[in-house]
Amino acid sequence: MLRIMVAIFAIFLISSEASARQVTIATWNLGWHMDIGTAQTWIDACSKTYQKEPTGQWVPSTAAGSPTGWEVPNTFDIHGWNTATLPVCDVYFYRGVVRVNVDAYRKRQEQIAGFISRSVPADIIAFQEVSGEQAVKEILPGGGADYDLCGFSGYKVQRLVIAWKKSLGTKVSCNVEDALSLPANPDSKRPRPGLSLTLNVGGDTLRILDVHLKSSCVSPFDGGKPDGNGNDCKILQQQIEPIEGWVERETSDGAKVVMLGDFNRNLWHELRDQSPVRTDGSAASGPRPSGALSRSLLEEVFDGQPSASNLRLIDEQCETNEVGAALCTLSEIRDLDTAESALLASQNYLGCRNPVGLDHILIGPGISATAPAEHTGIRRLGTTRQKDDGTDQVLAISDHCPLIVRLNL
Repeated sequence: MLRIMVAIFAIFLISSEASARQVTIATWNLGWHMDIGTAQTWIDACSKTYQKEPTGQWVPSTAAGSPTGWEVPNTFDIHGWNTATLPVCDVYFYRGVVRVNVDAYRKRQEQIAGFISRSVPADIIAFQEVSGEQAVKEILPGGGADYDLCGFSGYKVQRLVIAWKKSLGTKVSCNVEDALSLPANPDSKRPRPGLSLTLNVGGDTLRILDVHLKSSCVSPFDGGKPDGNGNDCKILQQQIEPIEGWVERETSDGAKVVMLGDFNRNLWHELRDQSPVRTDGSAASGPRPSGALSRSLLEEVFDGQPSASNLRLIDEQCETNEVGAALCTLSEIRDLDTAESALLASQNYLGCRNPVGLDHILIGPGISATAPAEHTGIRRLGTTRQKDDGTDQVLAISDHCPLIVRLNL
């Protein structure tokens, strides 16, 4: 009898493990990250000299004393600067803008690759602010040999790429979600698109939406309400409808859904803001009346209707010491002051300039998290430094820390 009971228990354990597949997922904004070829082109362009025209534009110049692109106040004022291929010049700072050399950029890539190998044990990594798939291959363990990639070209240089281990599952589809880029807007007011990946994972359909939403409308506590008067908040307001459209469409067939990325929005503050979700006071679960605006992206999109589309924001914690962990918790309740933010971003704590409040992971029905998502510290690797003569450059690997969670599917 005892042997039979042991056998039944073993079968139960095997069955439970099979029905609750565990997958580790991460999101990481890599901060204007480029493949080495693009980086060389960028360095060459920023190292050229320019002069300012009466129109305010900067044009190439060979005149003595002309400033380089590193010194131009706004790179996008340089005539002909192609935002589809090149970042701004002032990406890295150390007592002023760092004039990056290609050897330092290669070293940065090596540091990212080493950090991923040591500290990002994820089956799926959703990247933001990368120039393309090649930029991701160059920083994945083994040059990405064990990974498949979903990405796109075009748009602007801050692109999205999702990488997953080939052993995890097979790609069903990889689609650019153009609606999130607001194609009806003029180019100057078009944010980034979304990136949608569908995988077959052991017979389950897993859909992932990677986002990098409009910046500078971070918190309702600091006046950043999507219904506000600022242009950035107006653009974020426009992204709500296409996000909700994707969620309702892609959850309608019972697929398991994860939405993650750099929301540029403190969703925890939205939950704690007591203002009505809509400016007209109508329920977020019903059709939005003409002229009504939403104050909360989270509560507008995930309103419980239909129930399958009601994604849940995963709890977050920080991989740091006791003081840092307390600051992380506090940051979900109110804005951190300047000193608190600087402490959390310092290399003895998390080390990234944007440690919390922007990156999030949400999960739909049929998925659970084994523990809170963790903001993983990059510490000293988040600091740029060089000698006074510009030599011995060390470039920060990012201004964001990766957010990692282990999920049961």
